[in-house]
Amino acid sequence: MKSFMKVVLAVTMVMAASLTSPLSQAEAKTNTATYAMYGDIKDWDPSIAFSLEVMMLANVYEPLLWYNPPESEEQFSPALATSWSVSDDGLTWTFKLREGVKFHDGEPFNAAAAKASIERTKSMKKGAWYIWASVDSIEALDDTTLVIKTKKPQPIDLIASSQYGAYMFSPKAAEKGTDWFNEGNAAGTGPYKVRQWVKDQQVVLEKNPEFHGGWKEGNFDRIILKVVTENATQVQMLKSGEADFISLVPADIVDSLNKEEGISAYTVPSWKNSQFLINTQKAPTNNKKFRQALTHIWDYDTVVNDILAGHAEVARGAVPATMWGHNANIEPPAFDLELAKKLIEDSGVPEDQRKITIAYIGTSEAYKNSALLFQENARQVGVEVELLPGEWGVIWDRAKNLETAPNLQSMTWWPTYPTPNDWLIGLFRTEDKALFNLSHYSNPEYDKVLDAGVELEGSDRDAAIKKYHEAQQILMDDAVAIFYADIMTRIARQSNLEGLEANPAYAAVFFHKVTRK
Repeated sequence: MKSFMKVVLAVTMVMAASLTSPLSQAEAKTNTATYAMYGDIKDWDPSIAFSLEVMMLANVYEPLLWYNPPESEEQFSPALATSWSVSDDGLTWTFKLREGVKFHDGEPFNAAAAKASIERTKSMKKGAWYIWASVDSIEALDDTTLVIKTKKPQPIDLIASSQYGAYMFSPKAAEKGTDWFNEGNAAGTGPYKVRQWVKDQQVVLEKNPEFHGGWKEGNFDRIILKVVTENATQVQMLKSGEADFISLVPADIVDSLNKEEGISAYTVPSWKNSQFLINTQKAPTNNKKFRQALTHIWDYDTVVNDILAGHAEVARGAVPATMWGHNANIEPPAFDLELAKKLIEDSGVPEDQRKITIAYIGTSEAYKNSALLFQENARQVGVEVELLPGEWGVIWDRAKNLETAPNLQSMTWWPTYPTPNDWLIGLFRTEDKALFNLSHYSNPEYDKVLDAGVELEGSDRDAAIKKYHEAQQILMDDAVAIFYADIMTRIARQSNLEGLEANPAYAAVFFHKVTRK
């Protein structure tokens, strides 16, 4: 779910009438933090947004609950719900909501607004809508009581803390539709409002003085999310002080960056993993033995230890080892060119058709170097690999269309909410129209096993895990991807920042918690 966009020299100002004037140089220098973001906001509609948008979403909108970092005393913290409970049969969830909260457009937040937000997201069937698929009905009993009923027991507390698809937004704004949102408009309840959007250049978030969580001395009045696609440029911005945080931190310079005066660079545990999805419907990778051969051409140890500088572990299947429900019995394919040769011969793919394409985000050194290594290893076994680097928005659109899709597509995934089914559904469950199933994989047996696990998750987690283990093994047997790295999150920032919290459940910085020493 990565999204790298290229900064263009000539940009178009995209601002809704409700937004204020552009940020002045004086404002930019006062109590402002700058985050170098590697791509622009693609979808502004909170019912649809499902990628880099999380950096904006988690600061402008709020869900009912926040999921706390692992090993916290409590699993959840209140967001727009102050308390919650579930019936003995696991089918009815009751949330008590905050009073006196207003959306950024002045509309009141209440149970009716929460009901409308969830129902709109579910009905649109876009982005992460599927997290609400098990919901049977939603009732607003009064302004502060929301009741969610499910068909079968489901972990609605986890779902309600999702980083995609669970945000509350103004019903009045929703009536204006997706086009209104996509002009750079927003109407959440979070600590920051959207002040300005300059397409492909920057987003400016400004303090919401009515935020129910309050403000303390030192909190930033505004945040600039600046679109910077190049690793080297981001690093230079950090060194010069032009950026306070950067999102593109090359693995091989984490240690050296940390030695720079005024900079802190380090890694933290994550629920992220990287893979190259293999197109199961496009020749020659529609051939299972040929796909299996590709998994043995990949040099797992070199990629993890050298290209990723040891800030990762070799993956064992689709679900990271740090996530509950991971199948630890899965063995990663061995780097074995002789075995790969045999599988290629057994595949029956003629020599003149042993040609594949591999698309990846061109500004990522890790993707590029991994692809180059793979290309050379493939050459040694008679497979020609064409490299297709590009901007995420472009290669993602091409990968979704089977006619223009490559044979292999880069992907780094982080969870919608903390469950293994997010990888298993989001990346590999049958889709009528591909979104992130860029393997174009469709296996009724896999779907059946996965759906059984999802149904069990809310009532019998151990039984659900057995189904998830089975589903992960099916993916390995079908060679739907080269699963190569469970990665650590790499962080680089100015040392004088305080309040940063590492939470693998969210791929965002919670700027409201951060201050400058």
